[in-house]
Amino acid sequence: MSNKTAFVFPAFITEFTEKELDFLSENSIDFTNYLQRASSAINLDLPEFSYSSNNYRNNELKSQLLAYLFSCAFFDIAEKKGVVPHFVVGYSMGIYASLYAAKSISLEEGVKLIHKAYTIVHELTKTEIYGMGAIIGLPIKDIEYIITESKLDADIININNEHSFVIAGKKKEVNLVLEKAKEEGAMSTVELTVNTPYHSKYLSKFTDSLKQYIDTIPISNAEIPIISTYDQREIVKVSEIKSELIFNLTCKINWYKTVQKLLKKGVSDIYECGAGKDLKKISRFIKGDYRMNLIYKILKEPKKDSFSI
Repeated sequence: MSNKTAFVFPAFITEFTEKELDFLSENSIDFTNYLQRASSAINLDLPEFSYSSNNYRNNELKSQLLAYLFSCAFFDIAEKKGVVPHFVVGYSMGIYASLYAAKSISLEEGVKLIHKAYTIVHELTKTEIYGMGAIIGLPIKDIEYIITESKLDADIININNEHSFVIAGKKKEVNLVLEKAKEEGAMSTVELTVNTPYHSKYLSKFTDSLKQYIDTIPISNAEIPIISTYDQREIVKVSEIKSELIFNLTCKINWYKTVQKLLKKGVSDIYECGAGKDLKKISRFIKGDYRMNLIYKILKEPKKDSFSI
């Protein structure tokens, strides 16, 4: 088994381990400073974070920013300890943290990208109510049949693994798909607390606006290769990064194929670089000769030689 490693970055945090702040503090990281830097970058009030507060939990934009900042802070610790992965990957909106880790953008530029992308695509929600949902334990063909047979305005926009799928579309119809999937025997269906149909055809109308803004952001070639969740290509050049930022928002992604790509590249250790453990949960059902752990595992006792490119 190869000894290559990859860091993967979450998009949102559905459940904290509640060890995150202590871990940052133990490594001399003041998370409040990250929040203040982000606030200054986009002139948006980002209050101090606490596990008991709903300041971030119920706000789509702030949730994305929070996940991004946690991922950046954890990566800063890894870098300080000399732990460098061979590849980085961002799950959905986690793409911005992967770009930060690859030295393609600064922390502040990542904040600006998240804010601008959200602002642009959020225009869609002013004319229609959209949503997203997750279906676990029903074959993809059955989900496709439900959507097609009932002529519902929704799409499967991500394959987490062979048993877990994410759908997006008009909110009422997404909920109908979830209901019918449950009736057909799905183990679990969950309506996600997201009002924007990310990675779907509904956002393609914003391609030009997104491209125009991305062209104004200073972006550098990636120092660590980034694996695309859109088509699993290896990304390094600025032009490829700009294209991926568009694909990531407006096209379907495939997490299952992305993890398989990492394995084909010789990755044996994958670390979730961020708060929570959402990606670790998703990967339980992706077969392969690899280990998936939280970033804390290697940062407690780093083995520098094993992680140098």
